[in-house]
Amino acid sequence: MFDTGIVIRKPINNDLQGLAELVYRFYAFNEEFDSSWAIAPNARELAKKLAEDMINDPNISVYIADYDNIISGYIKSITIENPLLIHNKIEVIKELYVKPQMRRTGIASLLIQKISEEISKKGIKYIAVEFPVQNWIATDLYKKLGFRPYSTTYIKEV
Repeated sequence: MFDTGIVIRKPINNDLQGLAELVYRFYAFNEEFDSSWAIAPNARELAKKLAEDMINDPNISVYIADYDNIISGYIKSITIENPLLIHNKIEVIKELYVKPQMRRTGIASLLIQKISEEISKKGIKYIAVEFPVQNWIATDLYKKLGFRPYSTTYIKEV
């Protein structure tokens, strides 16, 4: 199922351009599912800044899938805390994208597995994911990987 040529690793500055392109594609893709995700006219430029922040911000966990020195996917997550809960930290996947031609190769599973391993080392017991509710591709993937509904967010234009 998994191609042994896929390496999951932390991105470095040399990966900035490839990561920025995937960040842009993530947002453009999600725009298809919900108009509230409509991207800004300068989204490519902004994606580069976001990718740079992802590489340099220690509060953001980010991994890339490197396949033959080509960045084929990425995952970004953050830790949220709630001191009122016994398990007071939850890792939240905010972004996960795999190039269309590389889907169904196990890259998404490998990226989630890597994040899961890393947060487990930190004592974090739960991982959640956020994505547009109408993104049935993401829904199918996460259900297949054992995720269940946890929280609901509603949005309204004002």
